Amino acid sequence: MSTKRAPRTYTDIIRHSITSLLLTIGLIIVLTVSVTLTVDQLLRAQDQAEKLSTSLQTTQVSNFKDWLAVNQGSGLNSHNTFVLIKQADGTTTSLLPHTSQLASASTVSVPFTHLVYIKKRGLYFSETLRTGTRTYYLYIGMHVLVGNLHVLIAVLIIAIGLSLLIGLLYVRRLAKSLSAPTLALANAAQQAAASPENTQAELPQPEEPVEVAQLARDFNQLLAAQNGRLKRERQFISDASHELRTPIATIRGNLKLIERRGDQHPEVIPESLGFIDQESLRMQHLIENLLHLSRADRADVSLQPLNLSKLGQAVVDHYQPLVSQPVTFVSPETPVMALADTDMLHQILTALLDNAHKYSPEDQPINVTVAQTKDAVTLTVADQGAGIPEAEREHIFERFYRVDASRSTKIAGSGLGLSIVSRLVQLNEGHIAVTDNDPHGARFTVTLQPAPATKN
Repeated sequence: MSTKRAPRTYTDIIRHSITSLLLTIGLIIVLTVSVTLTVDQLLRAQDQAEKLSTSLQTTQVSNFKDWLAVNQGSGLNSHNTFVLIKQADGTTTSLLPHTSQLASASTVSVPFTHLVYIKKRGLYFSETLRTGTRTYYLYIGMHVLVGNLHVLIAVLIIAIGLSLLIGLLYVRRLAKSLSAPTLALANAAQQAAASPENTQAELPQPEEPVEVAQLARDFNQLLAAQNGRLKRERQFISDASHELRTPIATIRGNLKLIERRGDQHPEVIPESLGFIDQESLRMQHLIENLLHLSRADRADVSLQPLNLSKLGQAVVDHYQPLVSQPVTFVSPETPVMALADTDMLHQILTALLDNAHKYSPEDQPINVTVAQTKDAVTLTVADQGAGIPEAEREHIFERFYRVDASRSTKIAGSGLGLSIVSRLVQLNEGHIAVTDNDPHGARFTVTLQPAPATKN
């Protein structure tokens, strides 16, 4: 049964990589230098063998004295070079007295080369020369090559060992340097996780390595988004609790009033019941709006082409009898087609009309306009109310936010209508903006995608 390898640290990974790299480089150097030396020595031996063969063919030596003359003329070292002569009758003689026993020594040939290994003597380059009735067996010693290889391998082993030792020390320092930003980032993340109340926490951003710096920036962006979301959720819970606390307190107060004084003063009962009904209705509207927001947050929308002109006209016709302000509708003669969800767009337009109705004088008109450009479709609801200060416009789509809270307390509403509108517009892949109306008031403009043209 195989066991899963334990996760490795920076030090382990770098140490393994550096060790493998040094060993690989060392092996390549050993092989390269060894092959180079071997080829060079073989070429030298071959050249010497050719010179010796030429001398032997010329002199036809058969004794040690002649061999010394040939050896002296060719510049060969008699300690590493010798010749065996095989006569026509099968007898074998050596030109060097101390090498006569080599004729019977066991040898091992190296495949694809002229190299032979002679037991107890070493490695030799061999060449065979036939002249007349004699056969000369030339053996040129490769002792220099073997000695050089021994020295080379020893030097490289020492060099690689020292390199590994220095490399491992360097690896520890390098791994510590590389892991320091990551460890600092991890420690900061743990501290931020351990202090959920600290919504201003920010992870350190090192300048290098670039990858860790980018990771820290991404973490900070994620942390800021999460903290912002958490802050909004806390604010939402606080605002919802506050909005619900008021009608509940009013209802309970009037019930206590009826309980204490209902028998002696029955005239307070109708008034208290009226307050109870009014506050319970307000609480019902608040809960319904909260449900709308909850559904909008989880909604999965499929956008379809719809006739925005037809939908806008239908909503205005249905809404006009319910309000005192005159509501006008302007649209091009040709149908304006947009990509949107019909029910959501109906809810958006109704909510914008409700908002305009609440904040407009009773004798001032509310204008609904549908328009189309090359790249977009717009739906605008404009009123002639007090307008919205520019500093407040970026907040009006926040949940429970109301412009001029002192004045807004006199106007029914929970402060959730525009939040619902903003979320529904996002789900329809659109954009909503607020600008000043002429001569006064506010204009809410919803921009949607135009529906693709259909082929006839």
